[in-house]
Amino acid sequence: MKAIGIIGSPRINGNTATLVKQTLESAAEAGAETELFYLNELEFKGCQGCGYCKIHDKCKLQDDLTKVLNSMVKADSIVIGSPIYFSQFTGQMRLFLDRCYSLINPDFSPRVAPGKKAVLVGSHGAPVAAMYAPVFEEFAGNLKNSMGVETIDTIIAAGYSEPGSVKSNAELMGRAKAAGLKLAE
Repeated sequence: MKAIGIIGSPRINGNTATLVKQTLESAAEAGAETELFYLNELEFKGCQGCGYCKIHDKCKLQDDLTKVLNSMVKADSIVIGSPIYFSQFTGQMRLFLDRCYSLINPDFSPRVAPGKKAVLVGSHGAPVAAMYAPVFEEFAGNLKNSMGVETIDTIIAAGYSEPGSVKSNAELMGRAKAAGLKLAE
């Protein structure tokens, strides 16, 4: 069992990263092999719209994101986290998501094996969690429709701006722990 985490926050110890790491740590405690990627620490470009991946079985760009995409294909479960910046995922996460187009065949069937599970994690400073819930719902639908990945939980830390301050919320940290256990089942 392999679980990977992909963090789209530029804050290594931010609230999104804290919840993603808690989820992965819980999966590891349940026996999963884990791997964590910080998109902000990688050198990569966004999708070039060249169509190479529709003729070949990979993206033409061979950069730091290649390892992330390959790990995503091999993983049994994925934890994807991004804070909300200006009503959407971060730029780092958007570039990554566009590159996931290379994981889809020309007939729009997925190149990843069926049965993968995902947990979506996010944070934002707005006090109401539901304010940006549609961003996560749309993304969960894209994961399902494009890659056959089933989102089993979405954890949103609302009203947190200071890096790592979500650690004081036992309920959210507990949800992240429970989600990690579910990923490792």
